[in-house]
Amino acid sequence: MSHQIPLGLSDFKKLRENGAYYVDKSLFIKEVINRPTEVLLLPRPRRFGKTLNLSMLRYFFEKREESLAYLFKGLFIEQDTDAMQHQGQYPVIFLSFKDCKETTAEKCFDQIRGLLNGLYLEYEALLYQELPPKERPNYDKITEERGNLVDLENALKCLMRWIHRQTGKRVIVLLDEYDTPIHAGHEYGYYEEIVVFMRNLLSGALKDNTDLEKGVLTGILRIAKESIFSGLNNLDVLPLLRPEFQDCFGFTETEIKQLSEDFSLTDKQLAALKAWYNGYLFGDRVIYNPWSVLNFIASSDRFPRPYWINTSSNALLRELVTHTEPGFQTQIESLLVGDSIQTPLNENIVLRDLTMRDEQDIWSLLVFSGYLKSESFRGKSFVAQNFCLGRIFRR
Repeated sequence: MSHQIPLGLSDFKKLRENGAYYVDKSLFIKEVINRPTEVLLLPRPRRFGKTLNLSMLRYFFEKREESLAYLFKGLFIEQDTDAMQHQGQYPVIFLSFKDCKETTAEKCFDQIRGLLNGLYLEYEALLYQELPPKERPNYDKITEERGNLVDLENALKCLMRWIHRQTGKRVIVLLDEYDTPIHAGHEYGYYEEIVVFMRNLLSGALKDNTDLEKGVLTGILRIAKESIFSGLNNLDVLPLLRPEFQDCFGFTETEIKQLSEDFSLTDKQLAALKAWYNGYLFGDRVIYNPWSVLNFIASSDRFPRPYWINTSSNALLRELVTHTEPGFQTQIESLLVGDSIQTPLNENIVLRDLTMRDEQDIWSLLVFSGYLKSESFRGKSFVAQNFCLGRIFRR
């Protein structure tokens, strides 16, 4: 049987319509529906299917003229009649901040201005003629890209109000890689400006908003509440060490077994795949990196290579790791030769406060970014091994 491997394809509709191979993660939808909290934050490392999962949520929930139920035919979620009652029933706002990596605050805000412009244009046909004349100038500021920062901060909140008023349905908000602008701000020196902006943007849309049905955010880190989610008391943070949603990102052992059968991997190839690409611990589940696994399967020689390490910048981590105290450097060296370390973890990292002496936060950043893999997690202590740590020292 021939399968098309969807390398780099993160649009769920295109993947399903193209008949590409899909590891069925559709029960993620059920978990989102059944989670009683209004806003979910799901931090996971890069290249673990966050964007594809949010795209799937969009095509599941979004109300359109044509039904998209066919995209879910044959998937696990189709068998859940209660969940399927939600299919195609809501207006959806979907924004990805993954490309907001600019070197200056002005360029970053211009990038976000463009994202909001595209979002407003998407809803213009539905909303604009129905707006009272006094509200149209606020819409025009975004579609004409001349709004100031306060206009941009209020853009999601205003759009949600107009959509709810027009459709009678509360809005589902999906925000992918919400923390990318914050990482860029920390790296290039405009951290305070972007944190204030993102705090106001997210609070306006997600805090005490009667126009909100459900919010789902993904990113790499949970940026500490006091830093960006201050007062957002309806936020449910579910980092990778929690058991909730542990099967929804990356590939499980069962899924790897099915992949090996579907793509006729030899025992030797499967052993190499397991040796190179497993080891993440999400909750209590061993998880494989899907980007690396699919690249390995798609390669003509099926020879293991460090595919994951070329997918992101590591300037911040290199600066922190290479300027620490000698004791920290000794631990780094022991990891690089295959030993393990045990370290406390901090799930509430404030990037602004990271220093070369903040060893607990640096270890935490390495774990949550995917550079260290786990042997075990005991309370708030993490036993870690090297996964891709050597990449930080490559120039």
